[in-house]
Amino acid sequence: MIISIIGGTDGLGKWFARFLRNKGFDIVVTGRDIVKGKNVEKELDVKFINNNIEATKIGDIVIVAVPINITERVIKEVAPHVRGNCVLMDITSIKEIPSKAMEKYTKNNVCVIPTHPMFGPSTPSLKRQVVILTPPKKHYLSNPWFNKIKDFLEKEEARVVIMPPEEHDKIMGVIQGLTHYAYISLGTTLKELNVDIRESRKYASPIYELMINIIARIIGQNPYLYGDIQMHNPQISHIHETFIRECTKIKNIVDKKDREGFANIMKEAAKHFGSETLRGMRYSNKAVGAIIEEIEKLEKSIGKEVGLRHVDSNNIHYGILKDIIDDYIILDKNGKEVKINIANISLMEEKEFNQWKRDNLKRLFYDVSILFKKEVNPDIILKLLKAIYDIEILDIYEGDNIEEGFKSITFRIYSYNREDLNNLKKSFLEVIKNIGGIERYNYST
Repeated sequence: MIISIIGGTDGLGKWFARFLRNKGFDIVVTGRDIVKGKNVEKELDVKFINNNIEATKIGDIVIVAVPINITERVIKEVAPHVRGNCVLMDITSIKEIPSKAMEKYTKNNVCVIPTHPMFGPSTPSLKRQVVILTPPKKHYLSNPWFNKIKDFLEKEEARVVIMPPEEHDKIMGVIQGLTHYAYISLGTTLKELNVDIRESRKYASPIYELMINIIARIIGQNPYLYGDIQMHNPQISHIHETFIRECTKIKNIVDKKDREGFANIMKEAAKHFGSETLRGMRYSNKAVGAIIEEIEKLEKSIGKEVGLRHVDSNNIHYGILKDIIDDYIILDKNGKEVKINIANISLMEEKEFNQWKRDNLKRLFYDVSILFKKEVNPDIILKLLKAIYDIEILDIYEGDNIEEGFKSITFRIYSYNREDLNNLKKSFLEVIKNIGGIERYNYST
């Protein structure tokens, strides 16, 4: 099967090219930038064609993955060239306009499946991700292609939602349109008030901190994509007008110092939310708690070796956590200080970090044989030592060259740092001396 992705050299189109190639499909991608296209061809082991129509003609499934503002034009360009009994999809975040265009310009026997993946290109897989399908009824009810694609998504553990395109745009007008509109407006208001964001965080309540983080997340995204979401959803105008009307209503109440009127507005909104009010409080408490808990864990790790996973690249930074200054961690990596923004990393759990070190770092070791009296239980000794060292027993020996009434236990102590290994030798022998052991011989890598 050949899947042609129109606009597959960037963003979510490139994400699907990589994902579907890894699932064994033959992938063709198009894009305006030939150099970028050739690089993607090599990077993903796909075929790049600098011609939308030619790519469309050879695709069993054709996915339009271009910006919203040109989606309708590209559909008009490629739709007539989708072969009979094949599939045409798009992955934009509005659905009425592309749905109508696909229906208008495709052959009657082409399966049309307008699609909205509710995730971005940093998502690792389809697992637990929402994918909305808005097919016309004739394709949803009778075309076998629809069930094949739905089954594939569900097999990859995506949450598939099916709805009419008009209903999709109405709810997305709120979920995306109103959300982005409100938070972008908050961001521009803070700009007009000349608020020093970094300074304001010093006095912030947890809710303000969450609000600032959400604003920053939204305004830091592609502004043209967010503009297109506002400008191309037919439902947005009514939503904007309602939002502005409610803002004006609250302003007038505040200007009049109408305390009861203000309370009534909040009460009515809470009544509309119903049980979701309590749920929202619980989830926001969790979010606030998670931020506090993360900082506390980092503070307790000062002076210790830690593994820090970068949230975007998944790269691991490791070393001694020396200090936390404002929003930054100071990490000692083999004598070199590195400054890392806390927002960009997550602290690895000890078990996960130890496994990563075993898989990725050279493991040095120190072997030492210790004489103990025969009645000593090696398992108890090992359990005691494991609380302090990365250690195992290699050998237990009684016989020639061992003094009567004694046995030799050979331990192997591991470390990933030679200097640290030398320190471990000294401390290990001190511990052994205090529990009645006598050094017999030792060997180091």
